Amino acid sequence: MRASILTIGDELLIGQVIDTNSAWLADSLTELGFEVTKILSISDSSQAIAEAVNELMGQSDLVISTGGLGPTSDDRTKPTLCELFGGQLMLHAPSLSLIEQIFHKRGLPLTETNKNQALIPSSCTPILNYHGTAPGMIFRKGNCLLISLPGVPFEMKNMFTEGVRPFIEQNFTLPAIVRVTVNTFGIPESFLSDKLKDFEIYLADRSIALAYLPSPSGIRLRLTATGENKGRLSNLLDMAVNELKSLIGENIFGFNDETLPSVVSKRLREKNATLAVAESCTGGYISHLITQLPGSSDIYKGGIVAYSNEIKQNVLGVSHDLLISHGAVSQPVVEAMLDGTLRVFQSEYAIAVSGIAGPTGATAGKPVGTTWIGVASRETRLVELYTFGNLREVNIQRAAYTALHQLLKLMDKD
Repeated sequence: MRASILTIGDELLIGQVIDTNSAWLADSLTELGFEVTKILSISDSSQAIAEAVNELMGQSDLVISTGGLGPTSDDRTKPTLCELFGGQLMLHAPSLSLIEQIFHKRGLPLTETNKNQALIPSSCTPILNYHGTAPGMIFRKGNCLLISLPGVPFEMKNMFTEGVRPFIEQNFTLPAIVRVTVNTFGIPESFLSDKLKDFEIYLADRSIALAYLPSPSGIRLRLTATGENKGRLSNLLDMAVNELKSLIGENIFGFNDETLPSVVSKRLREKNATLAVAESCTGGYISHLITQLPGSSDIYKGGIVAYSNEIKQNVLGVSHDLLISHGAVSQPVVEAMLDGTLRVFQSEYAIAVSGIAGPTGATAGKPVGTTWIGVASRETRLVELYTFGNLREVNIQRAAYTALHQLLKLMDKD
């Protein structure tokens, strides 16, 4: 079964709003067993909407559109769909009731403009919106269905989960699909691909698709099996993952939605241990990655952004002589930063990072991207030199995730 996604809004085309709806819908539809063949973003124009809907419905079994259902004059999706599929705009009483409840709870008067949100084409099947004012709509043309949803992400996601997904499962016969994502770190994509050449043949013989998804936080390997028997597909993927572990087990840190920060936090909890951080070039990004997780206060004691040599000396106790003789971006200074972090915070583990994020700051022998990263417990430590690239933001991200991966390796040794 083929599916297409249509996102509507001038704000998407001029870069004012990032289209997250397409990614979320594509993932959800793929999980259901659809092959997503096309994603389009178009302007809020009746002509563009009509042309896109006709094109996609001629190519797909299912089209999901988002956006253009608001109460203002620039939202043209509903009247355009009414023209395309026939009928007339009619009041949908259940949707009006939900709109009245929303405005009553907010203590706001219900205007005629808001009431008009409950007007929908008589040619559609409505989808109730319990989280906003614009109902969704289902249209049929031949063997294809078009489902129109609001563009507000939280409204769209809830409506899809609560109303659209059950409707799809009842009205489409879809293949079983099983996916697993293996999360890796510490090996470049080209090296990883070379290492997995025979593994890719192994997967092809079992009709398992492999995708490489690289980012500064690592490379995700997505394995997908499609067929009729979900249990058999799950067994095939389990065997494939075990084969992958035998090949690159040292680079695998987690699966599916697990991230390096979440895995590090989980491992610290298992050890009943705490972490503290001293950051220079990463400017607090490591601390951000850890503290964005709920319950991080259980395992994270605190951090120091020791950006200047003065702070390295006065707070962390790095000696002036070390800074003069070796420079701030050096192994001895990072070693001293680790000592100071363990002393100040009395944590079981520490991370220290000092580098040249760029684009300025390079010196002879220390180009942009030069970064020393150290991790330590009270008994052992691991300090390594890395050379990243020329992009400041990417260097900061790579340094932070590398530090977390380095800490995992240290904890495995303890």
